[in-house]
Amino acid sequence: MKKELLICLFTSIVSIANAQQNKNDVLSWVDPFIGTGGHGHTFPGATTPFGMIQLSPDQNTKSGDWDWCSGYHYSSKTIMGFSHNHLSGTGWADLGDILVMPTVGQVKMVPGSEENPETGYRSTFSHDKETASPGYYSVMLDSYGIKAELTASPRVGFHKYTFPKSEEANIIIDPTNKIFGNIYHTLVSVEGNNKIKGYCYSNGWGGKRFAYFVMEFSKPFKSYGVYAEGKIKNNEKIALAKDAKAFVRFATENNESIEVKVSLSPVSTENAQENFDTEAKGVDFVQAKETAQKTWRDLIGRFQVTGGTDSQRKIFYTGVYHTFIAPNLYMDANGDYVAAQENMNTKWFTNYSTYSYWDGFRATHPLLTIMDQKHTKEFANSLISRYTDRKDHMPIWELCGYDNFCMLGYHSVSVIWDAISKGVPGIDAEKAFAAMKDASLTDKMSSSDGDGGLNDYIKLGYNPSENGASVSATLEYAYDDWCIQQLAEKLGKKEDAEVYKKRSMNFLNTFNKENNHFWPRQKNGKFISDFALNDWKKLQPHWVSGNIWAYDFFVPHQIDEMMDLYGGKKGFEEKLDKTFTEALNMQGEQHVDISGFIGSLGFGDEPGHHVPYLYNYAGTPYKTQKMIKYIRDNMYAAKPDGIVNNEDCGQMSAWYIFSSLGFYPVTPGKPVYAIGAPQFPKASLQLENGKTFTVVADKISDKNIYVQKMFLNGKEYKSWELNHSDIMKGGELRFVMGSKPVK
Repeated sequence: MKKELLICLFTSIVSIANAQQNKNDVLSWVDPFIGTGGHGHTFPGATTPFGMIQLSPDQNTKSGDWDWCSGYHYSSKTIMGFSHNHLSGTGWADLGDILVMPTVGQVKMVPGSEENPETGYRSTFSHDKETASPGYYSVMLDSYGIKAELTASPRVGFHKYTFPKSEEANIIIDPTNKIFGNIYHTLVSVEGNNKIKGYCYSNGWGGKRFAYFVMEFSKPFKSYGVYAEGKIKNNEKIALAKDAKAFVRFATENNESIEVKVSLSPVSTENAQENFDTEAKGVDFVQAKETAQKTWRDLIGRFQVTGGTDSQRKIFYTGVYHTFIAPNLYMDANGDYVAAQENMNTKWFTNYSTYSYWDGFRATHPLLTIMDQKHTKEFANSLISRYTDRKDHMPIWELCGYDNFCMLGYHSVSVIWDAISKGVPGIDAEKAFAAMKDASLTDKMSSSDGDGGLNDYIKLGYNPSENGASVSATLEYAYDDWCIQQLAEKLGKKEDAEVYKKRSMNFLNTFNKENNHFWPRQKNGKFISDFALNDWKKLQPHWVSGNIWAYDFFVPHQIDEMMDLYGGKKGFEEKLDKTFTEALNMQGEQHVDISGFIGSLGFGDEPGHHVPYLYNYAGTPYKTQKMIKYIRDNMYAAKPDGIVNNEDCGQMSAWYIFSSLGFYPVTPGKPVYAIGAPQFPKASLQLENGKTFTVVADKISDKNIYVQKMFLNGKEYKSWELNHSDIMKGGELRFVMGSKPVK
């Protein structure tokens, strides 16, 4: 009996020790399933920081199913396979290149439907047999009794499939898979007894593009075949058709694992092979997984928070993970890449794409100027190269090197100026200015909002209401022009600086004093006739996503001037109060992208992300502190639907990270941050320069949410703005918190 008790005690001690060890691993705090439900649009699969590969399960890829923009939604009960690239949290989709699916039994070459998975190679699954962490994903495919495991390197996807005993163990290769895209044709070619190569040529949100692949199996297959024009062709090695696919078959013992390595290239099969040889040759699944997880562990571990609840830490660390997924590497190992649908080569920078800049310029990229200046430089140089090397224009929203013109503004200029203003090295300011100026003179047709109206904006000083989203465009353009003005002044370009200074004040030309709103104005100079603010159909043509209640506050570069429009600090505070407390009773169909309402403000889309911090400038920072606490607690949760709207390539997460640390970039391009209120008793940032910046919150609790005093490196700090340079020097910002607001 004593022996049994000792064994039980020892087992308990080991279990507790293992649990504690797991909690000490920062990766255990990351939950990639956060955002895969609701309208978050994230994916749970394996990737590396800013990698070209996002190897993840696909369930539904039809363009009508908006919540499957990433290929995956937590509500689904089947999986149709695992493809190699996905978008993280966006409101539209493409990719899903080169799907691989293991099966047992009869070879089926179409996926079948969610309702009737047995009609194709699709499998049922359950979430209790599914796991995900940074760099790793696994799931049991219940229809076949196959355990699927995924990991990745920057350019290669690594699969491991553990089969039951079978003479009919199959792996389906489907290059026709595409998330919301269209296929022109695909090619598959069986090479020897353990290799397949080919490509897919498609058109979608990333433009017309090729996805070349090379695929190797850890075990020779015993038979093979292709599929084309709706027919299976056993023992044939090559197929070229709109629906060309391939399959291979093995005999497996029970619990036998077969590994598959797949490299991609946007340029050629030869480059895909070189990418394979560079990153996957001699590397097995376990080694690839260890490398991917170490990379994530080292990166995420540079953010260290203590205290708070388990849910708060999960949301925070998952936010860090999501922030470092995009932009994405879009370059082969030899320097080849694609820009504006032309093959290019370079040695002077590493090329990236997936520039969700209508979202990410607000907080994602300002966070990277603190924590990842190496990649910030590469992102800036990639953007500049579109003008200097490709002889094109910097993009509005770039995917796979292709500007899909989604949304509005020319926010590449914000990302570049923000980096330069904060002293990020390795960016040529003269080249940057030339590219920025060109972007501000090139009118583009927005894929979502019609005519960009830039020519009218330059001529009239505002974007007229005859153009789509005219109010939003005027305000976004004016901010971007301010960014260009700042770089012109830095370079001593006085004439350019004056031009862009004038343009940066164009927000004044769209302010309607009669109704106290930025308002649509016609080409003849008259504001359009009044209409009810809860009439969605009449509002929709003139604003985009953030809508009127966010854009009434979008003048981040001239906050004092904006406050004057509303009657000074007191009037501005009252305007904010009304926005946050007056419920919006919208009539008619409402755009799904506007969500997370606090009064009239939809926090779920990005134009309003800075608004809670504006109370600082009205002289009532305690209201900022209260509102930030409310948003953290009510707009985020540690569950699949825990993001109130599209995650948008890190922007929703970056807001949470900044707002947990206690400061936020209200004006990207100004090397200062508006101070808010921290969430954790202690948070430390390990910077690339070897310094550490620590935020301490004394006496913080659910009741003690208000800042009483602040100390920077031991000296009392009385400003409500924190300098970027003070962060980069390292040191300590100490908050003293209390239950009563300091007015």
